[in-house]
Amino acid sequence: MNDGKIIIDKIISDAEKIAGVTISQAQKEVDALLKTAKDRAQKQLDQLDREAQSEAEAVKAKEISAADMQAKKKILETKQEILSEIIAEAEKRLVSMEDAEYAKVIGGMLSGLDKSLGTEVIVSKKDTARLADVVKEKGFVLSEKTADIKGGFIVRNGDIEYNYSFESIITVEKEAIRQAAAEILF
Repeated sequence: MNDGKIIIDKIISDAEKIAGVTISQAQKEVDALLKTAKDRAQKQLDQLDREAQSEAEAVKAKEISAADMQAKKKILETKQEILSEIIAEAEKRLVSMEDAEYAKVIGGMLSGLDKSLGTEVIVSKKDTARLADVVKEKGFVLSEKTADIKGGFIVRNGDIEYNYSFESIITVEKEAIRQAAAEILF
């Protein structure tokens, strides 16, 4: 019987050794698989991190660009407002000049006109008295008709009228005035 027990003990011992080796190999394989899975997971996390960072940078750049565009738009709007105020102020100053200075400006404008365009000058009711002498002096005829203008004059030749009112001149020359003022101011 001893021999049977020895054989059984030997079989158990061999089985335990084989089981130990198998378990050890299985553990090594499990460890390798876990390491591979962890490495792969870490690579995926790193990739997702890079993608998220890249997307965050893109969103940030887009937001900065949009804010920059808004700032430029606001600056442009402000400049346009300033230029409009300057033009309005210039027109206001032209209309509110003292009589002698105003007559001199209108006289200068009349001097530069070709009389073949007409010699009848129409002014506002307010300007009739203060411009009568300068109109006559420059070789034009002051019309009895008045115009609804703030300043300047209209030259009439029959049915054709040439508008030299300050409003008209400013409207026609507004872009050139804006550019000149912008160069000075900005």
